[in-house]
Amino acid sequence: MGFALTRGNSETKSLNLAFTATRKGFKDKLILYSNSIYATNDVSTASPHTTANAIGGGARYDRDVTPRLFGFVNGDFYHDELQSLDLRSIFGGGLGLHAIKSDATTLDLLAGVNYTHESYSVPFNPAVSDEKARSLAGATLGDEFMHKLSKSSVITQNLYFYPDLTNTGEYRGTFNFGTVTKINKWLGWQNSFGDVYVSAPPEGKKKNDILFSTGLNFSFVH
Repeated sequence: MGFALTRGNSETKSLNLAFTATRKGFKDKLILYSNSIYATNDVSTASPHTTANAIGGGARYDRDVTPRLFGFVNGDFYHDELQSLDLRSIFGGGLGLHAIKSDATTLDLLAGVNYTHESYSVPFNPAVSDEKARSLAGATLGDEFMHKLSKSSVITQNLYFYPDLTNTGEYRGTFNFGTVTKINKWLGWQNSFGDVYVSAPPEGKKKNDILFSTGLNFSFVH
């Protein structure tokens, strides 16, 4: 979590929260995750008043088929007020490869298909129609990387690319990079960088949203 507040010549506040949980079995793994950021400009004449409001989260289940090959299913959900995105739901599955699997470094490569449903608070193209929701079939390509720099520092990275198979030529992509440095067994310092790209957002909205946050990290092991 992280929080910032200013008062005086500027009046702003921001809050970012993130959650990750992993349960590992002998041949399977369940991951739950969520990330959100909310920021406002509290000056009465400010427009817009809300300067950031994005919430994302989801779950993924992996099951090893062989020591190197695994199958996966996943569900992801995303809301972005400033892009007028009420909710994007992604349900998918496919196969993955443990390209690197050691105590210090892991790299998984994933490929599959997905079903996506998007609903917006504004029409995609007001000049053509007033449609605010759509369903899409797409492909899923991605990687998940983790490396322990030392006993106290870890870096993580993931990149996902979603080519649209319903509207060919359109696509979406997400990139996340993070670092965690442990201060003690349960407390750490965390930095997170994220980029969400949509090739065809509603008219008047930007294609790219970049988020950076820093704050304290609390970890629990069972």
